Amino acid sequence: MSTGGWPALLREIIELSGDDLGLRDLLGRIAQIVVTASNADVCFVHVVDREAGELVLRGATPPFDAVVGTVRLRIGEGVAGWVAEHGVPTVVADKWQDPRYRYIPALHGEDFSSLISLPLLRQRDRVVGVLNVHSRRADHFGSEDVARLTEVAGLLAGIVENAVLVDRLATREAELERFAAGAIETQERERRRLAADIHDGISQRLISAWYHLRAARTAPAGGVEDELVATEALLAEALDEARRAIVGLRPAVLDDLGLAAGLQSLAASMAGVDVAVDITPCALPPHVETALFRITQEALQNVVKHAESHHVTIGLREGEGGVTLSVVDDGVGFDTAGPRGGLAYGMDSMFERAALVGGRVEIRSQPGAGTSVVVVVPYERLLSGAGVDD
Repeated sequence: MSTGGWPALLREIIELSGDDLGLRDLLGRIAQIVVTASNADVCFVHVVDREAGELVLRGATPPFDAVVGTVRLRIGEGVAGWVAEHGVPTVVADKWQDPRYRYIPALHGEDFSSLISLPLLRQRDRVVGVLNVHSRRADHFGSEDVARLTEVAGLLAGIVENAVLVDRLATREAELERFAAGAIETQERERRRLAADIHDGISQRLISAWYHLRAARTAPAGGVEDELVATEALLAEALDEARRAIVGLRPAVLDDLGLAAGLQSLAASMAGVDVAVDITPCALPPHVETALFRITQEALQNVVKHAESHHVTIGLREGEGGVTLSVVDDGVGFDTAGPRGGLAYGMDSMFERAALVGGRVEIRSQPGAGTSVVVVVPYERLLSGAGVDD
């Protein structure tokens, strides 16, 4: 590595950090600068994803910029994973002789012989990423390269960390915009449903009761009692409809007894289907309880409408990654890649509700093999308290 242009190289990196570039473009430019300065062939910038315990390729020189974001290594896996785990640089003169090396087809390791791998270190030796520089020639990197590239890695650590934080903030803002739009749509859908319930149920019964009371005023003596009996029946039905509408807004059982009891009540309300409940009580924020209750309710409605199922199992568990809800039936199933027909509304609603609390939904099904709906809400989203009640 030439030392004559070294200060200029450092200045170029510093100036680059001030440009208005996205994370991918910034790291790609940095990778190209490192390759040029070290007279190497390719450079990969891996960033630590602490939540997943992985390294993610976030920057690379062409043509490998095409696979940025698709290559992941567990911390400790491969040379880069080893460097991320131990926080020290390493030079591999011939990677085919190094037991730490892991071949990744997308990165064409067969084209390169030697490499230098350096940790991007922040305060208290915290690794935020790994810089991998490869050469087609064996023994390409010497002690001078280690010293110079270690200096580069120290400079890049702060730049990379700041760029990752900005990228995550932009991603989070986009997610919040989608969640807000989803929340508004969900609330509007609930309002439309409630308005339809009131119009078609409660208001119609109240109007009928009013007509019966009017009729009672002019009915002959023997007919008054009949009109009042009909009015009483209609008012009782209207009251039941009102109670159901209130429960539809926020099930009282959630406030009084929690999600476990709420899921038990849903199971008990299923007529003609055997429902088993396997629940571990979990202390969850109210908005998460509401979302999981509604998703279960929607899944069970789909079972009644579409599944032709005889047995359903509702499960709720706490695990290492978070809280998992499952609704599994033994019904007719469906092709998840095909048209969903009447299932579409319910499935979309489940995905929206899960997204609003930071969770994810996986629906597994095939014709003749039943359907399983699995919802996972990670612990970090439970602790953050983010979400929307409906």
